[in-house]
Amino acid sequence: MSLDFAPTRRRFIQSVGAIGSVALAGCSSEEATPAIEVPSTALRDDSVSITMTGLEAYSEITLEARAHDRSGAEWISTATFESGADGTVTVGKQRPLNGRYYESADSMGPLWSMRPVEANPTEPLAPGVRFFPPESAYEVTLTVRVGDQSLTETTTRRRLYDPNIEHVEITTEDVVGAAFFPPGDEPAPGVIHLHGAGGQPHRGLARLLASYGFATLALQYFGDPEPLPATLREVPIEYIEEAIAWLSTQDRVAEQQIGLFGFSRGGTLALLAATHIDHVGAVVGWVPSGVVYEGLDLNRTPAGTSAWTVGGEPVPYLELAEPSLGPPPNPGLPYFEPPLEDTSSERLEAATIPIETADAPIYLVSATDDQRWPSTRLSERVIDRLDDSEHPNMYRHDVYKDAGHFLFPPYLPTAGTMRSTYNVYGGSPAANAHANSDAWARTRSFLANSLRRS
Repeated sequence: MSLDFAPTRRRFIQSVGAIGSVALAGCSSEEATPAIEVPSTALRDDSVSITMTGLEAYSEITLEARAHDRSGAEWISTATFESGADGTVTVGKQRPLNGRYYESADSMGPLWSMRPVEANPTEPLAPGVRFFPPESAYEVTLTVRVGDQSLTETTTRRRLYDPNIEHVEITTEDVVGAAFFPPGDEPAPGVIHLHGAGGQPHRGLARLLASYGFATLALQYFGDPEPLPATLREVPIEYIEEAIAWLSTQDRVAEQQIGLFGFSRGGTLALLAATHIDHVGAVVGWVPSGVVYEGLDLNRTPAGTSAWTVGGEPVPYLELAEPSLGPPPNPGLPYFEPPLEDTSSERLEAATIPIETADAPIYLVSATDDQRWPSTRLSERVIDRLDDSEHPNMYRHDVYKDAGHFLFPPYLPTAGTMRSTYNVYGGSPAANAHANSDAWARTRSFLANSLRRS
């Protein structure tokens, strides 16, 4: 997928709507047999066409999608459609008649809108309930029903990554994480993914990037094991330089600059690292901050010092509010108060990353209903500085309307992504699904275009 990233500033507001559409296909006759046309297998982020054929003209049918998560729990979505004069229904072309699970014409709606079988489709899931897929792939069973009668059924397999990628667990004293290399023998552009405050590398995302030709290091920068900092406090920026050096020396990595792709706090780390490290060829930040905030100690309490250091000295930061923690269903409130307007200009300027000094193209993604921190405003500070400095490299900021903080590659179910046991993320299943799909496609295109030029 090729996307144009103009080297000019601006926000691009993404409206929730159809995620892909396909032309009507197929025909029916009195002798036609109902059938579901869908690829038998695809990568988890592939948008596929689902077409039902051989139906009675102008009849109401229900498409049911079912899958099992890692624990064996069953998830389901249903949508009712009216067939056309030719007896076909193309999911990406037609809006569901009932709209209980999703409302727009959306080819992937049956997959991302699934919810636990026992859950009420009109109510939020209990905190902490989310679809965790099996390790390598999961199957989705599609059934066409009229009332209680099943007309036809088929299964499509969703692979989480290409099984031919190479996995290397890193065991050096200097770098902690896992590397994933694309199939084949050719050198590939290198990318380092930086997790957020959860402290765990996003291996699933790294595997998927490797499936698309990127040599990807899912780096861990705090938590177990030693010598990493135990918590998100005073993480040295030089550690990213060590990770870049490790990845650059691997035989499967092309001799070019390395891309940094960070989520949330990892997005801040990517932006900050790009201002101190020369060998950065591209920067991606998903729901990042262009302002450095205080670090976190155990139990997510403010650390009393910066999250990051440079040359052994804490990076200037804004303090966090004392968290309001409580048991489910009242998880912790955001720490990022008081508002930016209540912070003195001197302190805010000192804590703002001087991104104009970074010599790399930059792509930012933010969400207007982000409940962890105001990622749109915090990303705009980055864009404002790039505008003011007439930054020579391309940069772009996509703002996803009504989406929340919890973004990941499509098209896993998004029910449960609005909150967890102790965090509120915001958004809605539909808005988050659209943001996942669009931002992921643009991120892949941006990394491919930027690293190819570096």
